[in-house]
Amino acid sequence: MGVNSRQLGGAGTIRRRELLAAAGAVGMAGLSGCIGDIRGRLGDEVAGRVVSATVASPSFFYAGGENRTGERQQVEAEYTMEFVPIVARGEFEGVSRSVELEGIYTDSKMAAQDYNSSRSNRPRTDIDFDSDGDGLDDGTMERLFEYLAAEPTVAQRFVVVVPDASVTGREESLADVLTPEILLDQLSAEPTRLANDEGMFVWGRATAGADDDRLECWHADSDGAGGASGDEKAACRPAHLDVDTGGSSRGVAVERMGAGVVVSTVAGEEKEPSWRFVADSGDGDSDDDGLSTVPSNWGGETTVGRAAMTPWLVGAVTVQPPGCPCPLPALFHARRIRRGDQLLYVGGWHLDDGALYENSATMLVADGPTDVVEVEHGDDLAAMRTAAESGFTRERGRFGSVSYDGALDRESLAYLPRDFHEGEGPQRLAAISKRSARTGRAAEKPQGSDDGQQDGGERLRVPLVDGEGEGTVVQSFVAALDAPVVQVDAAEPCHNGCCCPSKDCTCNWLPAMNGQLPR
Repeated sequence: MGVNSRQLGGAGTIRRRELLAAAGAVGMAGLSGCIGDIRGRLGDEVAGRVVSATVASPSFFYAGGENRTGERQQVEAEYTMEFVPIVARGEFEGVSRSVELEGIYTDSKMAAQDYNSSRSNRPRTDIDFDSDGDGLDDGTMERLFEYLAAEPTVAQRFVVVVPDASVTGREESLADVLTPEILLDQLSAEPTRLANDEGMFVWGRATAGADDDRLECWHADSDGAGGASGDEKAACRPAHLDVDTGGSSRGVAVERMGAGVVVSTVAGEEKEPSWRFVADSGDGDSDDDGLSTVPSNWGGETTVGRAAMTPWLVGAVTVQPPGCPCPLPALFHARRIRRGDQLLYVGGWHLDDGALYENSATMLVADGPTDVVEVEHGDDLAAMRTAAESGFTRERGRFGSVSYDGALDRESLAYLPRDFHEGEGPQRLAAISKRSARTGRAAEKPQGSDDGQQDGGERLRVPLVDGEGEGTVVQSFVAALDAPVVQVDAAEPCHNGCCCPSKDCTCNWLPAMNGQLPR
């Protein structure tokens, strides 16, 4: 069953929020039937007591359109969209009722080609990023760098959209229940594990081959084409987010310049917190609160246009993508966006180069709130891209979720917040990148030292500041914390989960945002 995001409210139509309100109280969410079955269970009399309506629209990170061809870029190539049924159970007039709403989970993965080749050829002999301090044995290290030398997954992003649903007679809403911990638990869980779980809010997950209408996949080929059909459809699998929130010993550091912000990890000896709330704007003395563990809520909201956004939650974690022999250090990020009657949970993780390689650093960058733009589904892919890009508030938005992979030189400026381009900006950028890339015990160096000197005497060099000369150039993996999010503006009626204009059309919106051709 697809997602009828904006159905007409004519005779016989039951809207999702009407169903939720009729349930009386939220008790659990899980896998169940479709909206038509629920309508039959509840009946028109219950549905008639509705007070409001709720929608969930397909949403995803803008993937760069035609700006995905640079030699120093890493781009996403695998995409999964999964329909997530949410069941609310409670009592109505003394009778137990079940009501289903639908959420949508879109996942994208970035696979690199020979990631090791552009990094230092001297991997650390004592990689010790894990929180237990045991390090990795020689055999595991060898398999790890073999994995990284092939086609490793170096980043993963997600957008989860659920109804901003509240229930009559109940103080808790889905927004209250879906905490950072619960979100990570659901995205990390194997699909079958949730079938009979009990809890305040648990959604069902698709299983391969069980319900093809609930799962869509795309893959970008080397020729730029993308799609899913035939054998590709059979190979489609639900996405899995394997994150250990307490697995890394690294700390999270923040550098600000004007409206721009850069976030990176540093060695645990620097005593930076492992988690932070990072605001869209502010100064180093008043924001970016440090946390020792994943918080119990998303923090306060700031209204930006039609949306209310929480700060970014950023943490040093470990992840284990499929095929990887051991957990990898990563920089996790997520925030909640309340827009209209929907909740968008957007985020992901990027490989933490500073923990794995000498002379390399991962940086998340932003210079303002997340742009959320709407597009209508159509057959003209270029027109869809143009419509999305016209809503971006900053020039960097055209790269979307594309990551920059290279030296911090003049070419890198297109991917960096404007306030880091001039004045003290490049120096601050160099300082945090060298802190992350530096090996050994950073605490032995003077506080605030940015001389770039390694413990063994080797000099690190950032071309934007240090120019040409002696020393090893810092390799930077730069990802947009503020990558734009695109929502499909559903037409009425919406014939399927793609919100296509006709019943037999294909899902073109994701290929359109990636510069791909439909199949």
